[in-house]
Amino acid sequence: YHNPDYWDSVYKNMDSEEVYEWGGFDLHSGLRQFRYENLLHHGDNGGLLLQEHPPEEGVVHTTTFAELMNIPQYSNPEEAIVRYDELQTSNNNNNSNESLLVLGCGTSKFGEQLLMDSFAGPVLQLDVSSKVIHLMTQRYQKYLQEASVKRMEFIVDDARGLTSLSPESVGGGVLDKGLIDVLHCSADVISMEDDYENNNKSDYDIGDIVDSVHKVLQPSRPFVFFSNSGYEYILRRTLGSVEWNREVRQKWMNIQVMKLVDFDVYLYRFVKADAEADAAAEVAAGRNHILKPSKKRRRH
Repeated sequence: YHNPDYWDSVYKNMDSEEVYEWGGFDLHSGLRQFRYENLLHHGDNGGLLLQEHPPEEGVVHTTTFAELMNIPQYSNPEEAIVRYDELQTSNNNNNSNESLLVLGCGTSKFGEQLLMDSFAGPVLQLDVSSKVIHLMTQRYQKYLQEASVKRMEFIVDDARGLTSLSPESVGGGVLDKGLIDVLHCSADVISMEDDYENNNKSDYDIGDIVDSVHKVLQPSRPFVFFSNSGYEYILRRTLGSVEWNREVRQKWMNIQVMKLVDFDVYLYRFVKADAEADAAAEVAAGRNHILKPSKKRRRH
């Protein structure tokens, strides 16, 4: 699973119209609006990410994909195109965009559905296999040739490095529907010790993916991925720890784990920390502490 040649061989005899959806669901068949149980929400249990009895387990909530990614969903594709043009032509210094990066896109239709459902994009479909990117380019050849505004890109790149993307260039969010899960399931049995350290190739690969995603995400933007495996395993592989410690908080301001009720799949949502805002808050807190007048006992 670590070798691009393996994936090229998988897609070698596939047709450009063949579709494989990890988990058997996509945006149109379950994620536009979905039900979930909230199993974990960052460090609200006193310093440990793991919880023996999650306080909301069994309580079912409903949300939408737009709310999950915290991005606008426009009334129709035409309005989304107008917004995309505005973002492209606006003269700003903060690289404002609503781009969505799909890791390990394979032959999924998820990227296409994002545009159909009126998200501005652009949608960046990325895979380590040059063969599957060729197939996807063939599938959307008419769109790529005829669309006046092209809001979909296809990229051959390794998710462990994401060298084709600039730091903090993704302003919408990053989505992975199966890549981390495949690497996790192909790895050795994971230790359940709290002081677990990544020590095999898949651990390093998964850690590199998470670090690369963190690098290309803009602050306060989400990384969302799915897995069949519970968080007691996945958090150790992705974060290297189950502690809500300073190292984790410096990278991710929010860690959330949901269980999708209708698919029996876990959804993980990491939100990138805003280092500048955190630093400013620490400075302000220090200044307030310094300027706070001390109480003096009045002499009688």
